[in-house]
Amino acid sequence: MGRDWLVITDAYSKYPCIHPTSSTSSRATLDLPEEDFAHFGLPHTLVTDNAPTFTSEEFQSWCKERGITHLTGVPYHPATNGAAERLVQTFKQALRKSSLPPKHALQEFLMQYRRTPTSCGFSPSELLNSRQLRTRIDTLLPSPAHIAQGKQSKEASKSQMTPDLKAVVKVTRQYKAGDPVYALYHGPRRDKQPRWVPAVLKKSLGTRCFNVMVIPHGPVWRRHWEQLQPRYTTEEDNEPGEEVDTVSELVTDHPMETVPQTRRQTKPKGTPSVPEYGPDNPRRSKRTRKPTERLCC
Repeated sequence: MGRDWLVITDAYSKYPCIHPTSSTSSRATLDLPEEDFAHFGLPHTLVTDNAPTFTSEEFQSWCKERGITHLTGVPYHPATNGAAERLVQTFKQALRKSSLPPKHALQEFLMQYRRTPTSCGFSPSELLNSRQLRTRIDTLLPSPAHIAQGKQSKEASKSQMTPDLKAVVKVTRQYKAGDPVYALYHGPRRDKQPRWVPAVLKKSLGTRCFNVMVIPHGPVWRRHWEQLQPRYTTEEDNEPGEEVDTVSELVTDHPMETVPQTRRQTKPKGTPSVPEYGPDNPRRSKRTRKPTERLCC
């Protein structure tokens, strides 16, 4: 194949790691397993063949500094390190049969090998990481294990929530498609006050994110639940002669976020009117007054 490969496999799970290398020197070889050990941790024992790279003094001191017991196989007896030798043969066969470039063929081989069940019924990924790797074939049908993991993560997040956070999540779930809301406008405006635009909730993107459409025929925005306020509609919204709040104060440069004219929120019918007190309309007490009864001598 015209190049050298460093093949590493876990004795328990048969999880493979393969690295292409252009040099077989000790220093260049030591840089490759350090990447794997950074992911999975240092092993207790490392079994290699009798190549000069692994029998050098630099490699021996490297293992000693990290507390790794280094063992070598019997010369001219590859069966001593049979797991690695079997992986080398399997990898060479897959590389010859693949029509992909060597780099892509290597990644495809590792993906399929790590998720293929062994004789014990579990894949190397399941034995090492306690979960199956997700590939393109998993997109056809949700995995029961993946669904179970999602339920467990939700239950774990709920158990770690404070009472205040639980109340917040409960409030956010009250939003559903078709609910009238006020959405926060983020476009340029003349004043620095936050501007709320009437909209309709179109789709829920999760427990906290929603797609809302500005009414009547505005664009669709993506807003967090903190950027939404409930809006209460009444029959008076459609009556003529109602005061209209134009959006001329909003100076927008975004064609996808044009804001139409909106109506001010009105009070529902049947709501008792509260008098406004001022200098011309003083407050009068509603207490019942009776004449004072006095004893005459």
